[in-house]
Amino acid sequence: GRAPGLVIQGNGGGIDKSSTITIRGGDTPLVVIDGIIRNYSDFKTLSPADIESVSILKDASSTAVYGSRAANGILQVVTKKGKEGKMSIDYSYNLSLAQPSVYRDRMNSGQIAELTNEAYRNDGLDDYYTQEQIDKFYDGSDPLNYANTDWRKLTLRDWAPTQKHNLTMTGGTETNNYLASLGYINQESLYKVNSHNMQRYNVRLSQSAYIKSIGLRETASLDGYAEEKIHPYTSTADSYYGVFSHIQNNSPMLPGLNSLGLPYIGPDNPVVETSDQSGYKRENRKMLNAKLQLEWDVPWVKGLNLRGAVNYNYYIRRDKNWRKDAPQFAWDSDVPQGGGEPMLNRYTESNYYYTWQWFASYNRTFGKHNVSALAGYEATYGLNENESMGRTNYVFDIDQFGSGPEATTTIGAGEGEYGRAGWVGQAKYNYDNKYFAEFSLRHDGSDQFPPHKRWGTFWAGSLGWSVDQEKFMDPLKEKHILDMLKLRASYGEVGADNWGDGGNPYHVSRYSYLSSYGYNGKGAVIDGKYYGTFNEGAPASTAITWFTSSQANVGFDFSSLNNRLYGSFDYFMYKTKGFIYAPEAKNAGYYAPLGTSLPKVSTNAEFRRAGYEFQLGWRNNIGDFKYDIALNYTYFNQLWNNDPSESITSQMNPRTRRVQNTDYLTTGYHCLGFFTSDEEIHQSALPTNSKNLKPGDLKYEDVNGDGVIDGSDSQRIGRGGFPHSNYGITLGASYKGWSASILFQGAGSFDMMLGSVLRYGTANTNWMPLYEFMTDTWTPTNTDARYPRLTHNAGNDNGNNNYLTSDFWMVDGSYFRLKDFSISYDFKYSVLKKCKWLTKLQATISGQNIFTISDAFDYGMDPENANQENYGYPNERVIAFGLNVGF
Repeated sequence: GRAPGLVIQGNGGGIDKSSTITIRGGDTPLVVIDGIIRNYSDFKTLSPADIESVSILKDASSTAVYGSRAANGILQVVTKKGKEGKMSIDYSYNLSLAQPSVYRDRMNSGQIAELTNEAYRNDGLDDYYTQEQIDKFYDGSDPLNYANTDWRKLTLRDWAPTQKHNLTMTGGTETNNYLASLGYINQESLYKVNSHNMQRYNVRLSQSAYIKSIGLRETASLDGYAEEKIHPYTSTADSYYGVFSHIQNNSPMLPGLNSLGLPYIGPDNPVVETSDQSGYKRENRKMLNAKLQLEWDVPWVKGLNLRGAVNYNYYIRRDKNWRKDAPQFAWDSDVPQGGGEPMLNRYTESNYYYTWQWFASYNRTFGKHNVSALAGYEATYGLNENESMGRTNYVFDIDQFGSGPEATTTIGAGEGEYGRAGWVGQAKYNYDNKYFAEFSLRHDGSDQFPPHKRWGTFWAGSLGWSVDQEKFMDPLKEKHILDMLKLRASYGEVGADNWGDGGNPYHVSRYSYLSSYGYNGKGAVIDGKYYGTFNEGAPASTAITWFTSSQANVGFDFSSLNNRLYGSFDYFMYKTKGFIYAPEAKNAGYYAPLGTSLPKVSTNAEFRRAGYEFQLGWRNNIGDFKYDIALNYTYFNQLWNNDPSESITSQMNPRTRRVQNTDYLTTGYHCLGFFTSDEEIHQSALPTNSKNLKPGDLKYEDVNGDGVIDGSDSQRIGRGGFPHSNYGITLGASYKGWSASILFQGAGSFDMMLGSVLRYGTANTNWMPLYEFMTDTWTPTNTDARYPRLTHNAGNDNGNNNYLTSDFWMVDGSYFRLKDFSISYDFKYSVLKKCKWLTKLQATISGQNIFTISDAFDYGMDPENANQENYGYPNERVIAFGLNVGF
């Protein structure tokens, strides 16, 4: 919401959560930190206190110099460096408290019992519960047989705290300066028992020396982190999915604690699953990155700069997963009863890579002519290794590998290396700061491809015109009608050596250009002994080569009214080609049984993405009061112009085909609303398995008019599950020692589908509504309901008629929320103005996701949590308090 073109979806909350970040709707952007391409995880774990600036590079003209993997844009990060001056120390502390942004109250046992009776009556049956039984659910007189358990209250607390500390020391002279930074985070979860948490230490060291007489500058930096996360691990849950699904789905009619307040024995008890006496999944990760760079302003060639850098990155991950069930107890007992047999797994992964860079740049001004050029070479080599081992059926409750039975041992290991290289050239020219031209050329190599196809050449160019510098603009500038106007356009090609993840049909797996075999050490048994066997891999493809993204961008920037009004606009289009795919045998004219798919070949597949973005702002000051208000908006859409992975049969159906259609959520039926009479039911086309339909059941469109609702009536529904539009309204202001910022952020053009639990409950609750909003069911007096008529057995009673995939269960995911606010006061402005030894004392209160307007909230879902069943950790509303002190 703060920058046009940058689209971020939260994906729910949780410890050390990750967001989905895209630039103009592409895949995960490339991360460049201080000129070196780094892993996305390195960016995610950076301490905010160490970041000087973040730039968003969007089009080919700005990303082409970074070569492969830059097709999805770049997040370019510059970290803080040492500063000339006496040593200064800066300390910051932040305490944040997080709670779910939306968490609807569950129905209690009495309500579920009453709804069950209503459902039975709707189906012409007698009541399932007597009034006496319902009264027992409400009065709590028999908590064993008529429990009324609030699973959420038993398992979760109201607020989850996080503490952050950061200490930075900097200083030095013109010829030698330094920076040292240390950060610490302790993040806890909503679990009532602190069995799930994360701790991370960040360290950063930077030193720079400058020999002014010869123009030589040396810069060395070292950064890294050590992180440990832990989550309970039992035989019924090892992640958010298990814990939160059981908190939601378990019937309140089952007891969670026994009469002594101990965990009651029973299936899927989240009290047990979050206990600190259960097992654990522990992730331990460490990263260290070191960079050394030399820059030389060549004395005898004005404007010539030579730069060489080497960067080394080492990462190690060590996971230990100990599955064990915490003690459970019978109703009146304090004697523990064991669960499943413990199990231990360990996994270790290490990865290192190093990057060399050699660049020469030239920058000179000759009168009104300014020219600059860059040429260089960059190469990266990396090696990854991993080992895993495990044992099951532990007899002894000891979380050590040697304590488990040897007979159940499993082991595994793997390693792989990778390399990339590239030659880069760039030239820039501007005349009189009016006319700008830029051209870049990149020759990239990747070991992802066969030796004869490893290199690809990609180029980009851009033009700019500062119209405000022309003489005919002087009258407009003098009156401040247009203080600045710049037109720009760019076009280029950027290479990518892969597409998507392993589940994508066009993903290129490593070494897929080679014939391969798999080995199974226990593939055959002969005379009672195991023998190894080999199996053939997929056919090798020599067609594998670079994906090419052609990118075009046109736009303008302007400012007016003495630069108080400002804005920009861009239109962009991306076309990606170079996809390979195994053709269908019949299309290739090959009918003999090969036994596997044909080798992948080059195709004419083309993926397109296009859209626009703009920003409009107003800034001014009234005496000491300064303010800045800005609006930005981004919209994109995408389609496959041609996609060989879609079958010919599918492409021939205009209602469901993927090719040449923009994003949609899924395929399903179009719902026409509720049946209102038996006569309407008899005269309508019905799904093939429907039965016993009554008014209040759902009616579907018979698209092909054959009198039956079946797969041939399915069609594209929805607008895709990821926001295609994103906007933000930023408000910033300062007055003397006060400063404030507010961000309203929203997204649109996407839909969400209710999962089965939010449609009709679970078997644990007798298929009754879980939440109050699910009780808005159709009745003869409530014909504009959210839900179909209430039945006693969802699915079986009417042949699952009401719960087929259709647009009835689709929810508009658009939202508008107060995403972020911050209010700060610097006591040094007046209160402590005369305190010489203190350079800063600033207090801040801030918050995120404070309120939200969205249809998804009506169904208990946060639009930034894509889980359709509410099985994930909830997205969070956060209030934070901060203190920053400088010496």
